[in-house]
Amino acid sequence: MGSESFPNIPILNFSDPELKPGTDSWSETCKKVTRALEEYGCFVMEYDKFPLQLHNQVFSLLEQLFDLPTETKMKNRYEKPLNGYVGQIPKLPLHESLGIDNATSLEGTQFFTKLMWPQGNDRFCEYICEYAKVAAELDHVVTRMIFESYGVEKYHDCYIDTTSYLLRLLKNRAPRQDEPSLGFITHTDKSFTTILHQNQVNALEVETRDGSRINVDFSSPSSFVVIAGDALMAWSNDRVLSPRHQVVMNGNIDRYSLGLFAFNNGTVQVPEELVDDQHPLKYKAFDHLGLLRFYRTDKGYTSKWKIIDQTSYFIKMGSQTPLKLPVIDFSKPDLEPGTNEWELVKGQVHVALEDYGCFEATFDKIPLDLREAMFGSLEELFDLPLPTKLRNVSKKPYHGYVGQYPQVPLYESMGIDDANIIENVEALTATFWPQGNSSFSKVIQTFSEQLSELDQTIRRMVLESFGLEKYMDEHMDSTNYLLRVMKYKGPETTETKLGLNSHTDKNIVTILYQNEVDGLEVQTKEGDWINVNPSKHSFVVMIGESLHAWLNGRLHAPYHRVMMTGDKARYSAGLFSIPKAGYMIKAPDEMVDEAHPLLFKPYDHVEFLGFYYTEAGQKAESALKAFCGL
Repeated sequence: MGSESFPNIPILNFSDPELKPGTDSWSETCKKVTRALEEYGCFVMEYDKFPLQLHNQVFSLLEQLFDLPTETKMKNRYEKPLNGYVGQIPKLPLHESLGIDNATSLEGTQFFTKLMWPQGNDRFCEYICEYAKVAAELDHVVTRMIFESYGVEKYHDCYIDTTSYLLRLLKNRAPRQDEPSLGFITHTDKSFTTILHQNQVNALEVETRDGSRINVDFSSPSSFVVIAGDALMAWSNDRVLSPRHQVVMNGNIDRYSLGLFAFNNGTVQVPEELVDDQHPLKYKAFDHLGLLRFYRTDKGYTSKWKIIDQTSYFIKMGSQTPLKLPVIDFSKPDLEPGTNEWELVKGQVHVALEDYGCFEATFDKIPLDLREAMFGSLEELFDLPLPTKLRNVSKKPYHGYVGQYPQVPLYESMGIDDANIIENVEALTATFWPQGNSSFSKVIQTFSEQLSELDQTIRRMVLESFGLEKYMDEHMDSTNYLLRVMKYKGPETTETKLGLNSHTDKNIVTILYQNEVDGLEVQTKEGDWINVNPSKHSFVVMIGESLHAWLNGRLHAPYHRVMMTGDKARYSAGLFSIPKAGYMIKAPDEMVDEAHPLLFKPYDHVEFLGFYYTEAGQKAESALKAFCGL
């Protein structure tokens, strides 16, 4: 797995002088465009006919624009949603942007320019309008290729006649040491198409269909990124992907970019040629501007799908594509503190834990044969007689054998304190096999030791992302490890049965690994449940309430559960980093300010667990808040 790498966004050359309708070059590029949009929802366009002088002038003018006073930039207002000034948002301190409606016309650009510079700024007006026209011409070429590829080119002229363009001018400030690196939240575009161009600072990440994230390099002055929006996805009847994407900043240079968004002034409707037995109609006709207005409502923000029908509710017809957790690659050989790879992955970790409280981690330092041996050891362990398994006892709550509960009859588990230390594992092994079982001990200890490296990497990244490096040694020394091994019996039914109740973990970080029997579900902040289906190469990383409290609520501790079907047993192993008894969990001063008032009193983790397992703790909506909340 060490050689495994995620794919790159396709790079397509639009500089060929033979790239004209009817030529072989055109036909071949049409196929590549459609394939890229179907597989990734985007591609990098290389276009060397874009003058370097225009590129340099445009970005010089953007710096001049964003240096204007905030009260001036706030004059950028339009009746249309998403068109005006965006900035000064506490959750997105690095981002601000402005919009120019009808930027391809001199009148549209002049109107915006006079708002910003009442005395006039002819250079800004001229160069921005010229750029918008170049980008719009590229959009015309791309959309014609899409229409031709699907055999519906007869509709393209009508599409062009009813399309208007919004040019958004964007700045992502370089983060300060104490700031998170998120430049813009994960989202899909609501446009038909988007064409992006930037200065030399890469920060765009695009999510693939399987939840992986690709870092897009389009730092060349001749590079553009073409992204399919929700409207194109609907028009294509789900053939084209509208990809989720975000901006994550690294380094100390500001990122400037321009996005040309194509919007239809009328109704978006799936062509009848794109509906057949294999592709039943997924979307009703909808007003594109109505989609934008709905998106800005509370219901629009929390809806998974935002396409309108005749009753003015934005819905998707048919089955919905399930949400997936972010996938982050920890297998890169140069993933060392201070490197570009480290900074990039650190940003991904921060965003994933803010948004979901968990993610999938690919990590190849634990060989596949060791992982398979781990599950062989778990089967051997859980096949022992119940009286033998009951020898796994502990004074700490939930550290020993757990099972035989009527509420969760499918579930049983055992715990091994500090399983990364061979003497601890051997001592417990002797209680199960008095004659010894060196193979079991070695597998458990090696697996735990190597997985603890991933835990320490993730925790270090979390602290660095909040500028808390001075607490690093104290934080790492304040925890022990618990390895919990778990078995869920197959319920022998096609109906879903509860394997483990919905709960949050109470520790610092949990890292889970399972056999190929799925069942884990994670709840989003919006209350939706994500079915987590990790590959045999990945681990599920989840934060617990202790880290949530220590960071004063900055990261999300997610509810999760196990739901079982079928007749196969699910085996899993979880490495839990747990605060030591007597260590007081107290949010650092840096995590408390006017925007983030203190949420919890200092508390001892073991004392909290004692409360959690009382009747009062079990009945509380939040045991942590009931125990030490302010």
